[in-house]
Amino acid sequence: MLTKEEIESQIMDLWDEIFTLEDKRKEELDIKYAEWRKVEPRLDEGGDGFVAHIESMEGISDESMLIYKEVKEIKARYKQEMDKIHAKIDALNKEK
Repeated sequence: MLTKEEIESQIMDLWDEIFTLEDKRKEELDIKYAEWRKVEPRLDEGGDGFVAHIESMEGISDESMLIYKEVKEIKARYKQEMDKIHAKIDALNKEK
C-alpha cells in the first residue's frame, strides 16, 4: 500500500503529464490553424462563426474540410488522453 506522500507524488506526476499534453495539443493546433488560415482567410473573422460556416458545408474547399477534420481529431485524441489521466488522478485521490 502506498503512503499518502507517494500518492501525492504520483498525482503531481500525472498533472505534469496533463500540462505537457496541453502544450503539445496547443503546438499541434497552432500549426493546423496556421495551415488552415492559408486556405480559409475567414478563420480570422472569428472562430464560432467560421465553425458554423464549416459545419453548414457551404462553399468549403476539400482542403479546408480535411484540415477541419484533422483539427477535430487532434482535439479528440488529446481529450481522450487527458480523460484517462484525470481518471487515474481521481482513483489516487480516492485511495488517499
